[in-house]
Amino acid sequence: MSTTETRTTDVKADAEAGDAGEAGKAGKTGARPHRVVDPMGATGRMTVETPEGDERTVVGCLDGLVAGRLDGTAPGSTVRMELSPAADGEGYVAARVLPGGLPAL
Repeated sequence: MSTTETRTTDVKADAEAGDAGEAGKAGKTGARPHRVVDPMGATGRMTVETPEGDERTVVGCLDGLVAGRLDGTAPGSTVRMELSPAADGEGYVAARVLPGGLPAL
C-alpha cells in the first residue's frame, strides 16, 4: 500500500467519524490547547477550558514532571496538554504537557 492510499483511507475514516456526531468528538486524542480558568492549587486540582469551550476539572497529573510544568500557570494562559479521564470517573488526569502554549494577557 502506498502512502497516498493510506492518507486517502485516513481521510475517509475521519469524514465518517465526523458524520457520527458526538461519537466523532469522543475520538479526538492527543495534546490540545486548553485555556487555564483556575490555576493548580495546593490540592493539585485545576480547571481548564477545551478548544470547544467545555470546562474540565484536572484532578491530578500522571507524574511529577507534568505537575511541575502545570504548577504556576496563570489564569488565561494556554497550555498544550493531553487529558485522560480519571480512574474514578471524577475529572481528568493531565497525561502530557507540550511546549508552545500562550501566556496570559
